This record gives sequence, structure tokens and C-alpha cells, in this order.
Amino acid sequence: MRHYILFVLLLFTTAFSKAQSQEKNVYNNTNTNSGNTLIKQDTTSQAPELEEMHIESKKTKSFRTVKSPQFEQDEKADKDSNLNMQQLKGAKYQFETNYSSSRHQVYRRSASTQELLNMKQSAQLYANMLPGSFEKHFYSYLLNKYDPKHFPELKQAAKLEPNKTEVQQELAAYGIAVNDQELADSVAVQMIAQNKITGGLLTYATDLVNSVPNSGTLLLHGYTELIPVNYERNTLGRADLELISVDLMQSPAYQASLESKGYVMPNSTFVDTTFVQTFCALNVSKNIYLSMSFPKEYFQGITSSLNTVGLTFAYDQTMLDYNTWNSTLIETKWKKQELGISKDQQSDALSANYLPALISVARIYEEYNKTEEVKEINQLIMSVATRARKTGQLSKIKR
Repeated sequence: MRHYILFVLLLFTTAFSKAQSQEKNVYNNTNTNSGNTLIKQDTTSQAPELEEMHIESKKTKSFRTVKSPQFEQDEKADKDSNLNMQQLKGAKYQFETNYSSSRHQVYRRSASTQELLNMKQSAQLYANMLPGSFEKHFYSYLLNKYDPKHFPELKQAAKLEPNKTEVQQELAAYGIAVNDQELADSVAVQMIAQNKITGGLLTYATDLVNSVPNSGTLLLHGYTELIPVNYERNTLGRADLELISVDLMQSPAYQASLESKGYVMPNSTFVDTTFVQTFCALNVSKNIYLSMSFPKEYFQGITSSLNTVGLTFAYDQTMLDYNTWNSTLIETKWKKQELGISKDQQSDALSANYLPALISVARIYEEYNKTEEVKEINQLIMSVATRARKTGQLSKIKR
């Protein structure tokens, strides 16, 4: 009885305190019989309430809390929401991991069958659960790159994330693929303004364009070069130069456009080292020059057909005087006084590609006993190697 009276007084005191302070939404009431804590919600709050039930037995009296139906519904909704978020997070990770894997292989550009399957599953999950999301639109396009029918997906993704670098790259690449140079250049200008295409990278792109003689075909590996090189080709008015991207050749429509220009395509839809080597062999008459930025795996087995021409390797060219052309590039086309100056991470990494041409010209100078020219170009070689962080490999490169 004494305990019961104390309990009633405690309830009264608590109720009185609540009436004095309307700002308290939750408070604890200790049951002196059971030792359990009872949490009660303020009736002015929108949160679901916990109902009190008085359970009485012959020996003891106690209180316990039971979830209301509304609380159970909200709790289930929270669990479902958390489950959905986990599924979407997993799908995002799966798509982007597989896509990145397909993009960073040294022997292929096309996604493998398993990578493609994983990406399709992830994209479908977003299509089902978040049909208006950036991921849904962007993933749908990436699975159907350079296809005009799926370009609206890319445009919608660009509306949602206009400054995302990957979206900008895809917009520019699409413009190049369908020969919409206005689109490609407008995106390039935006990326230049945002310093995503640096001044050093533009200089390198200019030197790469100038490396290729008239009416040549320049074969490129990835977007890092493709977008600025395409922009510089247009700026320099090199309409005679045909740019071909290994990335873009994953598109049947792009391959068809090349066939309409007289190129012969390999009998394969999987773009890898064999595809590129076959393409070169089938199109010798098109004066092909491969960017030195290709992974070395693409050159294995065809090195005897390659010769250094500026920042490229000429494929099976017999009509070009390589030594004279390289000397002309170094002396009149390239800003050789700037070649060894560090500019930015992107162009510094690419600067190693100047070394083969510089070394080949140094050998010519030595052969003709041009002492001063030899001294000057050797100094340039060392400064470029320092910029590219290749001084330790210089002796190997010179062989």
C-alpha cells in the first residue's frame, strides 16, 4: 500500500511538471515496483505514441509499453526505406566499379560480358526504384553510348548534374561521334573555363595535332586526349586530319560512319588490342598515326611497323622522311623552350611522349657533328625527363 501511494504521488508530480513546461516532449517515469523505465510522448508531438497498458496479477502490478499500429507502420516504412537505400547504394557501387574496370584495362576498351551484365542489373534497379534519378538516366546512356536514340538520357543527366566531369566528357564525346562539332566545342570551352582541361593539356593537344602530316588519320585511346585534341584540330583548321577514337569505335553507328569515309572495319564488335591492330592493317592507305598514349600492349607484335613521328607512332608509312619531319616539329612547330617546364599534373604526365622524337633528332645532330645543337637538345631532353619524372629511365629510353 505504501508503495502504491508513493507511485500515485509520483504520477501526480510528473503530470504537474508537464503542465508547467509545454516545451518538454519526452520524459521518463520510473516504476518503483518493476524498475522499468516508461517513455511517454507529448500529445502535441506528431510522432507516434506508445500506449500504456495496465497489467495486474494477484501478486504484482506492473506497466509495460506496446507499440501502436501507427508506430508499427512507420517503423516498417523506415525499415523498407533503409533496405531500398542499401540496395541502391549497392547497385551504384556495382555499376561504377564494373564501368571503371572496363575503362582502365590496358588491352581492351569494351566491357566484358560479366561487367556488362552487372551494369545492366544495376541500371535496371535504378530504373525500377528511382526512375527520375541522375543515376537512372546516366547509367542508361552509358550502356548505349553514342546512340542518338539514347542521347535524351544523357541530356536529362546533364540537366541534373551539369558540372559533373563525367557528364561533360560524355557530351563532348557524343558530339564528336555524331560530328556535332558545335556541341563538342561548347562543352570543351566549358571544361577549359573550369580548368578541367588545363592550359598545359591544350598545348600538348596542339603539338599532337601538329605531329600528324596533312591528310593523316590520328588514332586516339581515351577521352583525356580526344576532347582537347578535337577542339584544337577545329581551332587550327585541320579539317584534313581525321580523328578516330578507340572508345567511339564501340558504337555500331560510329563504325558505319567510318565505313562511309572509306575505312575498313574489323569483323568484330569487341574493341581490344587485336581489334586496333587489325584496323591499322586494314587501313594502311589512310596514313594512320597512333598516339603514344596508348598502353604499350597495343603496340606488341607491330613494333616493326611503327616509327616515331612527333607525339605519335606512324603505322607502316614509307613515304615520310621521319627525321626531317621531327626536326621541323622541334625547331618550328613546338615551343621547345617550354617543353621542359612543369605546368600541371595532366600535361606533365604526358610530357614523356616528347622524349622519343627529341632523342631521334639528337642522334641525327650527333651523326652530322652538330656540336651546339647536340648540347642544346640534350639539355632539353634532360629537362623534359625531369618534368615527366623519367630521369631514371632515360638511359633505357635512349636505347
